[in-house]
Amino acid sequence: MNGEGSPRVLLVAMAPDLKRKKAIRLAAHFLDEGARVDVLTAERRGWGKLDERARLHRLDEAEARHPLPWLERAVVVRAPRLAVRPLARLGRPGAMAERVRGRLSGAVHRRLFLPFYRHVRPLLLARLARRRVLRDIDMAQVVRVIVTDRDGVPLAWRLARRHPGVTVTTRMDKSLEARG
Repeated sequence: MNGEGSPRVLLVAMAPDLKRKKAIRLAAHFLDEGARVDVLTAERRGWGKLDERARLHRLDEAEARHPLPWLERAVVVRAPRLAVRPLARLGRPGAMAERVRGRLSGAVHRRLFLPFYRHVRPLLLARLARRRVLRDIDMAQVVRVIVTDRDGVPLAWRLARRHPGVTVTTRMDKSLEARG
């Protein structure tokens, strides 16, 4: 029943953690109802139980290739490692310098980069999805976009603005009809 006239549902589950099982059940329900389902995620693991009829679009590799995480790793980890490497020949002082470098790199990553990236990641994922995945999905056939987590909200907001006839919601109910 996957003909041209069947409705399409887009599940946006960027970082679903606790709601992954519910998203998988929701996808199975819509597939059983005759809809075509696309699942958009930024997580690599945990989708083994997703019905094979659903199309899974993963952004994890594109996110890993993005310059922002790469640049952070180069500045916070690689450059200091190169600076400390000549000290390794000194024995114990070199080992201590390497330990201090590791602690400082970890602290900068945890205390500066991760809080910043927590706010930037949803915008980054929205941009990656728009450039890499959404051109493969015919939005004229999408009747409902369901967002399961906060990382998918910027993408959903842009979709709602660009396609006003599509129901975009965070409510994970099993209806293809719009609620007012």
